[in-house]
Amino acid sequence: MPTNDAPTLPRALLPAIVAAALLALAMLLGHALKPLLNRPVQALRVDGLLAHVTPRQVAGAAAIVPGTRLFDIDLDALRGQVQSLPWVSHARVSRVWPGRIAVRIWERKPYARWGEDGLVDEDGVAFTPPAQDLPQGLPRLAGPAGREAEVMQAYQAIAETLAGGVFAPDGLRLDARGSWTLHSAGGIELRLGEDDPRSKIALLQGAVTRTLSDKLDQVAYVDLRYSNGFAVGWNNGAAACQPAKGAAPAAAQPDCGRKDAPPAASASARLPAAAAKAAGGKPHE
Repeated sequence: MPTNDAPTLPRALLPAIVAAALLALAMLLGHALKPLLNRPVQALRVDGLLAHVTPRQVAGAAAIVPGTRLFDIDLDALRGQVQSLPWVSHARVSRVWPGRIAVRIWERKPYARWGEDGLVDEDGVAFTPPAQDLPQGLPRLAGPAGREAEVMQAYQAIAETLAGGVFAPDGLRLDARGSWTLHSAGGIELRLGEDDPRSKIALLQGAVTRTLSDKLDQVAYVDLRYSNGFAVGWNNGAAACQPAKGAAPAAAQPDCGRKDAPPAASASARLPAAAAKAAGGKPHE
């Protein structure tokens, strides 16, 4: 009988050969059809619960050049451009054939004012919106760059503890030296020092409240930087730069040379006996 000596391919290679052929065919078809499928972008659609961001602002940030084709858009770069808008927390960008880019926006939710002209959102991220967009009635926080979340979390803990009390806060500041200052809704400055600001709350709710509860309208500041007590500065413009004998040390006095210094004199010597005793000890800078 005649025999067929022609070489044959192993059966195991057949699936790979078929797959490679189909891939090559798909690439050829894609190349041929690309001009038909990759049409110019005709529209930009913006979705989301928007209170501060407008579609016009998103379109301006996206900056899609007229005539740019759908599949030539760099979606990652476009998302980054949209997220550069101050009120945008994050965005999702996608293509919608035949010629539309869809953008979904999640706006930042402001928690507090940050510094003079900024805000900090609920995630502890600082941002600077246009001045006309700054909401009113928010707590006022401040601190070095990069420590926004730390300041916000400290304020949240303190505000929760002091809520409804005479020293309920409306602001917290951390200065460049690491010293904390709390501001009460009643206008009293509470100097907490460089330790964990929450460590002063027991003293504030205890001895300070008992001593000053009937004269809070006369208090400009309470200095809690002492190891075993506190000192008080009174609202007394006439004595703003004349601390009384026995007053807190100079570091705890009002800054008489500063234009924004409060019109207060440190007057721990004029406290009732219990408070004057509490004002002993050395302040912590």
